[in-house]
Amino acid sequence: MLAALLDPPPASVHEQQFRRQALLTIISISLLTSIFALVVGFPLHWTMGVQVGLAVLILKNVLFLMWIRAWPQHAPVIGTLYFAILAGTGVYKVAQAVLVEQVVNGLGIYSYWLPLAYVVAFLVFRASAALAASVSLLAALTVTVLAYIVMGSGGSDAERGHTVLLVQLLLSHVTFISFLALFSVLQGRYVSSIARAESEAQAAYLDVLTGLPNRRQLMLWLASALSRAEERQEPLSVILFDLDHFKLVNDTYGHEYGDVVLQRTGAAVRDTLRRGSLVGRWGGEEFLVVVPSTTVDEARTMAERLRLSIAGISDERHAVTVSLGVAQVRTGESLQGFLKRADEALYAAKHAGRNQVKAA
Repeated sequence: MLAALLDPPPASVHEQQFRRQALLTIISISLLTSIFALVVGFPLHWTMGVQVGLAVLILKNVLFLMWIRAWPQHAPVIGTLYFAILAGTGVYKVAQAVLVEQVVNGLGIYSYWLPLAYVVAFLVFRASAALAASVSLLAALTVTVLAYIVMGSGGSDAERGHTVLLVQLLLSHVTFISFLALFSVLQGRYVSSIARAESEAQAAYLDVLTGLPNRRQLMLWLASALSRAEERQEPLSVILFDLDHFKLVNDTYGHEYGDVVLQRTGAAVRDTLRRGSLVGRWGGEEFLVVVPSTTVDEARTMAERLRLSIAGISDERHAVTVSLGVAQVRTGESLQGFLKRADEALYAAKHAGRNQVKAA
């Protein structure tokens, strides 16, 4: 656990989002509690100094909230400033209460909020930085307690009682830090587990070679698009195509070059399709495009653009061409029947000489 605390892995996007949201939540809660305290303070006739302090606290939290909402990427800077203000003010208030006002039994009203600084540190910073910040705050409080012990005569029962109280304060803060350090390590592992699970789930629906969605993802999209088209009575079309003579490409130039052709094809399709179209690798050298709210004639025009775009990836070794089949779903047609007609249109394009578009 110590190694994970002192040398944590690089922060993932999920962890950064978690820490940013944690900071936003802390500032929001602090703002609400400050407003509540100020409202309650009026009928209770709290001193003007306390009310002004609460007003300043509200203003600070409002400014921090506006900052983090306008520039979320500044969250680390905002968190550092928030911790510095919270910790610095806390140490100052405790020192004033203990060394100047000598109300050690109460330690001043601000002392009760000191543990919040540790919470902020471990929620906003990485584990090692949070530990360093928390230990620094604890060291400042320890210096304050030592100063009180040195400055006092140490003879009276009251002073001995005050010393015990201050030592208990420091020990409680050590406990807070230890617990939060453990929490930070567990939280880091939890976030990493979520990120790993999401990555693995995404990989299950992604074709590694082309970076396009795979057949499993396409089937989910198709089922959803078909249901939506039936519900809204809108057209739905698909474009099924494959690379002509791709086996010959692999046999002649090797599978490594064949993989490059597949990758270039995927990139060309992504660059050509309009917004809202869904494309993926259907299997082998076959690709499928799902085009919602599109008639067969519109899909055929799109398929022709795809054919020309893919031809543009040709090089001196091989002229890349594709055969494309287009189909529009019919009323009451099953998904299997819909795809079968697209497949038949694709083979019609091949039998007609390849490098062309056919519609079912």
